[in-house]
Amino acid sequence: MANSNPQQFGGYLQDGIDEESDDEESLASLETDDGQDHAPKRILTQIKDKNHFIWYLVKWEDCPVIRSSWESADLFESCPQILETWSKEYELQQEGKSTPFDLVAFDKAVHEAEVARSDRRVLRRFRRNLQRVLSIVAT
Repeated sequence: MANSNPQQFGGYLQDGIDEESDDEESLASLETDDGQDHAPKRILTQIKDKNHFIWYLVKWEDCPVIRSSWESADLFESCPQILETWSKEYELQQEGKSTPFDLVAFDKAVHEAEVARSDRRVLRRFRRNLQRVLSIVAT
């Protein structure tokens, strides 16, 4: 999962540069922190950059929605049914017959998760330093 949200990578999307082309991970899977590969499950939404390149927010098998990532259509070469299903869903959304994915809420959740992760890292570092100081004072 290379991209967590398009607003964070605004310049990246506007330039239409595919940074993932050099990645070693498979185009049709996501390797997570647990070392497992996850196949794409479905498309949640799409955006178009200024060069009219379409990015799809992909939900991955056995991963929470917050771990979804922005991918190009190349990802779906090995699983075209996901793109076909999305095309039908997108058409329903355009006709007002289906509710679109709440991208604002998604971005907020991703941001909150990143802040929480950063806070945990700072707290761990603080605890290690405190233990080090306490061990020095105790001797």
